[in-house]
Amino acid sequence: MIFFSKKKIIIFFIIIITFFSLTNTIYKSLQNGCDFQWQPALLMWEGINHYEKFILQNNYDFMCQGGQYAHLLHVILFPFTLLDWQTAKSTWLVVNLFFAFSIPILINKFLNIGSYKSILLIAIFLTCYPTRMSLNYGQQSLFVLFFLLISIFSSSKIAIFFSGFSSIKYSTGYILYLNYLINRNYKNLIVSSLPYILGWIIYFSFTDSNWLINFFEPLKWILQSGYARAGDLYSFLQIFIFNSYGGFYSYILLLLIFVLNTILIIKINQVDVFFLRFSLILFCPLIFFPPSNYDYVLLFPLLSYSVMKIDFLINKVNVLFILYFFYLNRIVKHLLDIDTFYQLIMLLLTVFIVILNISSYSNINKLVIFNKVILLTNNNNLKKKAS
Repeated sequence: MIFFSKKKIIIFFIIIITFFSLTNTIYKSLQNGCDFQWQPALLMWEGINHYEKFILQNNYDFMCQGGQYAHLLHVILFPFTLLDWQTAKSTWLVVNLFFAFSIPILINKFLNIGSYKSILLIAIFLTCYPTRMSLNYGQQSLFVLFFLLISIFSSSKIAIFFSGFSSIKYSTGYILYLNYLINRNYKNLIVSSLPYILGWIIYFSFTDSNWLINFFEPLKWILQSGYARAGDLYSFLQIFIFNSYGGFYSYILLLLIFVLNTILIIKINQVDVFFLRFSLILFCPLIFFPPSNYDYVLLFPLLSYSVMKIDFLINKVNVLFILYFFYLNRIVKHLLDIDTFYQLIMLLLTVFIVILNISSYSNINKLVIFNKVILLTNNNNLKKKAS
């Protein structure tokens, strides 16, 4: 009898690699953490409207903490403002590590994935570049994904309420509300909006700001900052079409993006598989709004589903595509001297993957129905012959 099976040896090496990778990430995080929005939250709790301040000076004050997030984030970061910068970012790292472990564990449990695949998926999530970068920079992407997932793990009003915490990041959290709106799920839309509204009320009350002006200040600050990448539809239209206009045309561009996003979500909602549908919807922020490398953690739910159903060809394609994003995309992007063209190709591939999944699973559903009809017909014929 062999004491160590091949599978156990593989798991052992996976755990060792994950341990060293995570240790290295934690070390870098303790040295960096620059994107953790501690200073804007500190200003807010000192009674200073950081949106107004940064808009007027057309710049932010501390590291890369521009505070281009919803009011709610700066409200819930209150406990961290009681700490000095070094202690605050270390504490936030602990919180982010909780999300990093919880996300794959909760998905594995929800999908009832076996232990071997579960360990593999946890290792992938902890070692992939988007997660490592999110931990390194003190980002909020893991926070957003965690609370987006809550909306599918439970249908209780408490779960729906807390799912609204994903609204702290406009470029990704919006997808929760847009999907509720498209599906005419107005009750969940209202309940999940409560955290955002409460955050806004606390913010303008504590900073003694005009409530109406303050409601739009985050969007104004984001548009003034001219935040754009090169791997999404919003950025391409902004750079090549709307850049020379600005002002009012920026809002026209936003409206156009939301219309296109709505059309895609309507198509995605034709997929009957609940978790798959949710996973594909999470692609939308990566397609329509400027994503950073850490935002690609949104691809992980589809990876989990695809690994679970790896026998399907489409899921093999999904796994290869996502693993490329997780481990090779950044390297290839820096090696090539055609960044904008490369980003456009990856954007088109991302859209293609979503469309391919919609088409494939629609065909699978038709095939299942066809097989049931054939089986029922055969059963009826057998019964006739027996009689």
